[in-house]
Amino acid sequence: MATGTSGRPGSGTTEAVPMVEVSVARSYARRARVAFYTVTSSAGALAIAAFATVGHSITAVVLGVLVGAVCGLVVALAVRAWPALRVLWHWAAEIVLFAVVVTGLAAAASVTHPVLAAALVLAASGLAGLVRPVRRRVVAWAWCAVVRHRLRLCFAEFIRSAARSSPIFLPLILLARPTPAGERVWVWLRPGLDLSDLDGRTGKLAVACWAGEVRVVRASARRAALVRVDITRRDPLTGAVRSPLARSVPIVSDAVTPVSPGGPPLALDLSDLPEEAPVTRVARR
Repeated sequence: MATGTSGRPGSGTTEAVPMVEVSVARSYARRARVAFYTVTSSAGALAIAAFATVGHSITAVVLGVLVGAVCGLVVALAVRAWPALRVLWHWAAEIVLFAVVVTGLAAAASVTHPVLAAALVLAASGLAGLVRPVRRRVVAWAWCAVVRHRLRLCFAEFIRSAARSSPIFLPLILLARPTPAGERVWVWLRPGLDLSDLDGRTGKLAVACWAGEVRVVRASARRAALVRVDITRRDPLTGAVRSPLARSVPIVSDAVTPVSPGGPPLALDLSDLPEEAPVTRVARR
């Protein structure tokens, strides 16, 4: 949970801004309680039956209750923390990148001088910004991270406008990778959404992702919840394509034209034919 200033100017007060929707947190709290009781009873019964075969019945009951309570608590905590874990998953790429940069900078500063470590970081940044192939790859992966967040916000608006009183269960944005036309993102839909709900909103998805066109198709024939979002930003067919096939074709001049030995010559030698004498009017009569 984060804190921030209130919307009134000059008030100076702070208010809590939840990282997870309140309705979603309450729903998962109820699910966590149900999971705790269910897992505790089932795991405890199985543990009691297992311990009763090798020890005393009272000892088996005590150990079974303890094992069931531990298993139920672990499952309940996992269910309760799932909304926060989902938020961390959506920001996983940024968190990992920040951790790698900070760890690498600290390691370089511990081995060498801090000024030299900062110079290495600046050199790597300059290499990524000046070398065109490296810059294009970095920009392409950066757009993948941006698109994942834009899709999450767009899905939140869709679901919030469709169900104002019920809890908001957002789809899970899985992976994203760059394509020659833009980006490709895999999304796992939650109950209440299907592919038909997204087909009519591809224009809004394109606006949210700052793209020209968005297509949503099924990514798996066995799982309808797994869909693929193809985002088009540019047309890769408009650029010039360099092909090495042109250098493989030999250049033949018109003077030396190959003729098949089995066929007749294609050109006529008119110099061997006799010239026809002109016919006058008297001869014609």
